[in-house]
Amino acid sequence: MPAAPRMAWLDGLRAVAVLLVLYAHQSRYVLTDARAVSAEWLHAGPAGVMLFFLVSGYIIPASLERHGSLRRFWVGRAGRLLPLYAAVALAVVVLGYYRPADPATAAVAHATMVPFLLGVVPASPVFWTLSFEMVFYLLVAALFALRLHRADSVVAVLLAVGAVLTAPLAPQAVRTPYAAAALALGLVALLSRRRWAVTAGAVVLGGLALTLVTAGAAPSHAWDGLLIVAVMFTGTTIYRADSGRTGWWPVAVVAPVVAAGLLFNWSAELVSLDALTPRYVARAVITLLVFAGAFAAGLLTRRWRTPRWLAWIGVVSYSVYLNHYVLLLVMRPLFPAGLGLGSQFALGLAYLCVVFATSWVTHRYLELPGQRWARRMSDVWDEPVGVRPPHAPVRG
Repeated sequence: MPAAPRMAWLDGLRAVAVLLVLYAHQSRYVLTDARAVSAEWLHAGPAGVMLFFLVSGYIIPASLERHGSLRRFWVGRAGRLLPLYAAVALAVVVLGYYRPADPATAAVAHATMVPFLLGVVPASPVFWTLSFEMVFYLLVAALFALRLHRADSVVAVLLAVGAVLTAPLAPQAVRTPYAAAALALGLVALLSRRRWAVTAGAVVLGGLALTLVTAGAAPSHAWDGLLIVAVMFTGTTIYRADSGRTGWWPVAVVAPVVAAGLLFNWSAELVSLDALTPRYVARAVITLLVFAGAFAAGLLTRRWRTPRWLAWIGVVSYSVYLNHYVLLLVMRPLFPAGLGLGSQFALGLAYLCVVFATSWVTHRYLELPGQRWARRMSDVWDEPVGVRPPHAPVRG
């Protein structure tokens, strides 16, 4: 099956997201004066990853439904994510930046791609977002197999309401061996040819996903773990309206509910830290407006020509996201304190050049071969499982 054409406006949004994350992490060492001001009014890192989550929510279910095959979906996700993920994990171990107390447990937890939700310190701090992406994939696949894939707006509202009612979540109560076994068994059943096994696998994986996000949350996301998944399902609700499968009224309901849940829980977290001040409340509102506004702007201007340089950054954004933190660790000794603004700017620019050059290499020699492998394997192994909704002209 030929790949659908890329949508440049989504690549542009990915570029904005990864640039926000780059700024958040890089400005700890260079342009620190700028960070001292901006951090008081904007959480650049969370704004960037929330924008990534919205984009994933928009495009991932569309990719699954376009193919109508759970097998093709999971092979595609494996080819898209695993080669670079494994290479970065190996790199931080070889470079000595990751020394887990229990290597065997850490290896199994990373193989599931949800170490952050299993009480295992991720090999790279940026891996935490992939854990939530994996939870979303499990839920989307389970809903698809159960023929409930059009219930995204209901799921988003339920998750947002549940997040408000249950916060803070009980952290890190899920154990790696049980989660890994449930994931393996669930996937085997989900990808089988028997309808009863597909249904059983969907129930297992859906239950695992909800367990991970509610009982496995790290303390840093005890207040917004469920809301992160709700944001992704909000993206799906927008996709359905945008593609004409529903009206826009579900978006008009879901988006305010999820936004209100985010602001409520972020404020409640500030209360728990005795840090509820007008400035920090304003920062929460501005962060929400930045990522939601960026997505809305991209959607409204999608017929405009996306600058080629911005689209290119979006194309390699997965490599940039996973590579940049490792490169920051490697280059950190080159960022001494007390430099002038000009020197900081020059070092920051040099760092970005290294990040983009490295990411071009990993995109070309790890990501693209993985994607080609996935297409070949899908063509050989593809057997539609579950339902086959109407075609969606979006590529995941």
